[in-house]
Amino acid sequence: MVKRLAHAIVAHPWVYDLVQRLAGREQNYNRLAPLVAEAGAGSLLDVGAGTGELARLVPPGATYIWLDNDPQKLHGFCAKSAAPRALLGDVDRMGLRDKSVDVAVCVAVSHHLTDEQLHSTLAEASRVCRRRLVFLDAVREDSSPLSKFLWSYDRGSRPRFASVLRSAIAQHFDIEHEEHYSIYHHYWLCAAKPKESAAWA
Repeated sequence: MVKRLAHAIVAHPWVYDLVQRLAGREQNYNRLAPLVAEAGAGSLLDVGAGTGELARLVPPGATYIWLDNDPQKLHGFCAKSAAPRALLGDVDRMGLRDKSVDVAVCVAVSHHLTDEQLHSTLAEASRVCRRRLVFLDAVREDSSPLSKFLWSYDRGSRPRFASVLRSAIAQHFDIEHEEHYSIYHHYWLCAAKPKESAAWA
């Protein structure tokens, strides 16, 4: 009951942003920023975008595209953006043409997905993006009592080991860069190019 109530409160866009900030979002964004900047003046798809906070990392001249299945989060994003470009839909069934965006960014999404949804989401990301996937999520670390406690209250119920995520991504992408680090959770960050991307250059 307490857990359900907490999830309902956090679903509000303002509360969601506050919780994300307290959980270390700015530290994560500091690591993401150089990889996102490489989008240049191209298009960037934010997969599972929440309230669209990632948009502030997007380089000037780039096109930011919001994708999430939560109408409340869409409302929060639209309240922040003067000219929102948004797709309300599931991350594992993206309504976009093949190779229609330059970069796909997927932050703190995988632990909300079943194994089947994770595979479909990565396959879809590989299908729609031309140049690069930037992926970041907290990972399972059973030796950390704090991490285990935080996971017990997280709305996402499927934390995975970094090795599992790496293997899943490697089915669809060639991994070019990766980092492991800790804030409260343990995190895994990677940048990867879609397999056979040279055919779309």
